Amino acid sequence: MGTYWLLEVMPIAVTSLIPIVLFPLLGIMPARKVCFNYAEDTVMLFLGSLIVATAVEKCNLHKRIALRALTLVGPEPRWLLFGIMFPCWFLSMWMSNTATAAMMLPILNAILKQIKDVTLPDIEEAHHSGEDGNEDDSEVEIMTEPHGISMERIPLRIIAQNKAETTEYTPKNRADKERDFHELAKVFALSISYAANAGGIATLTGTPPNIILKGHIDKLYSRYGLDPGLTFANWLIFGLPTSFVVFLMTWLWLQLWYLRKRCLCCIKDNRSWDAVKKHLRIEYTSLGSMTFAEVVVAVCFILLALLWITRDPQFINGWGVLFPKGFVKDSTPAIFISIIMFVLPAYSPRCSCCSRAKNDRVPKLPVATTEKKLFHQQGFTPLLTWKIVNEEIAWDVVLLMGGGFALADGCTKSGLSDWIGTKFEVLGTLSPWAISLVLAFVVAAVTNITSNSATATIFLPIAADLALRLQINPLYLMIPVAVSASFAYLLPVGTPPNAIVFSSGYLQIKDMLKIGIVVNVLAVLILVVMSCTLAVAAYGLNSFPLAFQEQTNTTMNVTTIVPIIFLSNSPTEYGTTGR
Repeated sequence: MGTYWLLEVMPIAVTSLIPIVLFPLLGIMPARKVCFNYAEDTVMLFLGSLIVATAVEKCNLHKRIALRALTLVGPEPRWLLFGIMFPCWFLSMWMSNTATAAMMLPILNAILKQIKDVTLPDIEEAHHSGEDGNEDDSEVEIMTEPHGISMERIPLRIIAQNKAETTEYTPKNRADKERDFHELAKVFALSISYAANAGGIATLTGTPPNIILKGHIDKLYSRYGLDPGLTFANWLIFGLPTSFVVFLMTWLWLQLWYLRKRCLCCIKDNRSWDAVKKHLRIEYTSLGSMTFAEVVVAVCFILLALLWITRDPQFINGWGVLFPKGFVKDSTPAIFISIIMFVLPAYSPRCSCCSRAKNDRVPKLPVATTEKKLFHQQGFTPLLTWKIVNEEIAWDVVLLMGGGFALADGCTKSGLSDWIGTKFEVLGTLSPWAISLVLAFVVAAVTNITSNSATATIFLPIAADLALRLQINPLYLMIPVAVSASFAYLLPVGTPPNAIVFSSGYLQIKDMLKIGIVVNVLAVLILVVMSCTLAVAAYGLNSFPLAFQEQTNTTMNVTTIVPIIFLSNSPTEYGTTGR
């Protein structure tokens, strides 16, 4: 299965169904227990988050957020770069990074067109139009206000002169200017995929490897009668700071890369970038006021985030204590909000005493013909229909998760996990942080040539079994493995956002390799440092759970993890003694 996932011999979803056939036939597990893995609580959590993300995408709320962020930053390239990356980073926490990148690319193309018009005016044609004393006095109507209120007519020759005057900067050679623009376009294009990949690790539902980690850790701890305590709320303690540091690192590195070509912040004449600023304001204004559908989806989106965060925040009792222990999980609010998306109207309902507001536009949702007739007869259009969800949901990833959980379950039941663990005991001579670093680099390398979901599915059980044999807290190794599976910065095949920006035509593979290799290395180093400090302090990874000690047979000594930021001379402070 691992080979088929890596090489995509068959569709990923089809490969994921193999355990349902082979495990019962080979006497490993009965079919009923195998199939349970495909409807795990974690799978339903991921499905619910995908449905809510589909609603955000269909009502164009994500585009409004992105354009608003761009209008708030300055028109200079440095801040435009930040304005492009920040909404990508934020939106990827909650929705597919593929959809985020696909949404942002057309906006980027429009921005680059405006920058090209500003920095590379067709000066030769402007001069040619006025030679022999025949100046071009023809007029063109241009918009002078972003809201399209006042218009004026300006001669073309004046526009050409203004462009020529405002773009006189070194290097003066036009070929150098074109080369400079192409380098800027490369940086802007890569910023989309980098920000989208970094944003996903901030939340538990932001990217499939995080969800797969939760599924594996829940199954592992429940086998020993323990609760791992890994929830949406406490993942933010580690995931959000780590994601933000990686985001800032990529933003700074892209500036440093371009700095050797031309400094992003060296242009001080703001008038040179008025066209870019006006274009962004016009694009945002063209969206109009928020529709009823956008408001409802935004409210549901915020409500879901609050329900996730307050269910079991660990440091205080959440609303989850109102129910018997273990009855309510993060999947419960995710599916609840998903269900009401099919019930809530896409526009304000009509009443006998009032009519729909003029600016309350009905979103153009691709409703099926039979559904459309029914909704029109009832005077009702929901925010989502099943046809929309069925077309947008990544069902292959949903099945991949189930197949991965089934495979891990089979490895445990058959004893394969123990056999694999013995082969990795050679790493026991290394310090725990060094083992974490080695695993993170291996996973980051593999994820650049295969799906991050498949990579996490293959390596997480290995990391868990290795941790048990070395008597290290399983999360100490599993967190770096899961997060590093999202660090695909080198090749277009590594992750869909990479493929999307590569298709823009601004990049070559050698560009992605040269710029991405530094990002990959720095991201892994940041991850390991944050894991050895913040994660250890947040999740209590400095000791090996007692239940694991009693039930795990190993010949190696107990290994105790001491956080880098904590130093103590007392061996009893962290439980058992050891390395």
